[in-house]
Amino acid sequence: MVECSDWRTPYIAGLVDNHAGIVITVAKRSDSRIGFGIQTQCRIKLSAKKSLDLLTSFCEAHEIAYRVDSDRETTYDSYQLIVSRRDSLQTFLQLVVPYLVVRDDAVDLLCETIIPRLNDGDHREKQSFLSLMEDIETFRERVGRANRAKYDLEFFQNEWGDIS
Repeated sequence: MVECSDWRTPYIAGLVDNHAGIVITVAKRSDSRIGFGIQTQCRIKLSAKKSLDLLTSFCEAHEIAYRVDSDRETTYDSYQLIVSRRDSLQTFLQLVVPYLVVRDDAVDLLCETIIPRLNDGDHREKQSFLSLMEDIETFRERVGRANRAKYDLEFFQNEWGDIS
């Protein structure tokens, strides 16, 4: 077991394993050379304000950019903490990955392969985009729920055909 001096980290890892949607969204983008863009995101849904406060203080302590959406129109207040900037998402997930039980393989793939490839611009050319989509498909299989997608590898292979 990994030694941790901050009890919040394993607590947050439990939230990420069980209450978070870690997603990679592929969408049409008119400002992209190939017509599609990729966004990464972690969304943690919470019903307790104390848990939200703990998460936001953790993010602030580690200089992780986040936003909070809240719904107070329902019977019970609900909150959603969202980390979507690539560098912040990578920092956030790398802090909790040693404590993940369920999603450790998916998070490793996202942080060690997919985000670096996005930072290198692999999503800007069709050939490297297709290769990146293979990694994204593997990520989607590993991470589980919240990753059903219209735009998958098969879609782009059919859309673009043989581009080698």
